[in-house]
Amino acid sequence: MAVDVAQQRRDMEARLRALVREAEEMDAKIRAYLADRDNKPHPRHQEFIERIQNMRIDPEISNRYLETLLDNLQWKVYHLSRAWGQLWDNAEAARKRQSGHFRPTEGKGSENNRQDRTANDKRRIYSVDRLWEIQQEKLESLGENPDSENREAFGQRIKQRYGQLASEKKPDEEIVMTFDKQSRRCTLAVKKYSKAPDG
Repeated sequence: MAVDVAQQRRDMEARLRALVREAEEMDAKIRAYLADRDNKPHPRHQEFIERIQNMRIDPEISNRYLETLLDNLQWKVYHLSRAWGQLWDNAEAARKRQSGHFRPTEGKGSENNRQDRTANDKRRIYSVDRLWEIQQEKLESLGENPDSENREAFGQRIKQRYGQLASEKKPDEEIVMTFDKQSRRCTLAVKKYSKAPDG
């Protein structure tokens, strides 16, 4: 049974890493489609975003490592989806200008993108709440005051840190959560991809 669980965990790690690559490939597909809609297939990126947002680890094989990989993937897709929405809006506005229709806020595409960003905002709240809970648990386990930072300040700090790291990290690096013992706070950092332990 232990062997089966270890293998399932390795399979899940491989799946999560494949989805990270798929997210990066999706970026290229979207740009290609917007540049040549007549000859390039629709990227179907909204289905991909929804699939990632709704993804969960089976409780029977879940561990902190896999949950962190999943959370990093969901943060990455959230960050990319914001950029994709802006790309789409800009492309729609450019098409309207070229066709002589100056109504960039109208049309099904713009409305869909507004709805998509609303859904993404909900996912962002979920992610921040999850990290907040981890910080609270860590502080309590250390006997520290869990109320030393309020939830709103925590959310703003984490989102700002994520945006900074996302623009700086290299392709072979990932954004992970870590606990700073000096500041007694959870934060985000960049590290190279590592192989998951079997246990």
